[in-house]
Amino acid sequence: MVMILPDSESLARDALEHHLVRDFKRTDTSVRVIMPNDWIKLFPLVTIRKSSGTARNARYLDSGVFTVHCFAGSRKEASLLSRQVRRALADACLERYSDGEGALTYFKEITGPLYSSGDTQLNHPDVHRFVASYILYSHPASG
Repeated sequence: MVMILPDSESLARDALEHHLVRDFKRTDTSVRVIMPNDWIKLFPLVTIRKSSGTARNARYLDSGVFTVHCFAGSRKEASLLSRQVRRALADACLERYSDGEGALTYFKEITGPLYSSGDTQLNHPDVHRFVASYILYSHPASG
């Protein structure tokens, strides 16, 4: 069987959602790769996207930079969520979270979490966002 690198965005999203529920009992949090049209109705909301990266080995190891946005109705809640997301991703990599297609194996923080009002504050004063970037490694699941 020829192994290929996993869909690292889907893997990271699933790992994040799993750890937010397991470790922080966050059953209320929406975790998405793509920003949904009804985003403001889904708070608290996390988006996690691969914003850059490269395969360190095209057969075995992918290195991605993931940008994470944490949205909530208050600054305090968005800050807490962003710190829980940081911990959840770090733990997922430490525990080598696997979805059957691939596994996460490495975590490194690049920036954040940092408060970022961005364009959302202009039209939505009750929207608060923290942004962070992390490097995550993934590889095909074994057996």
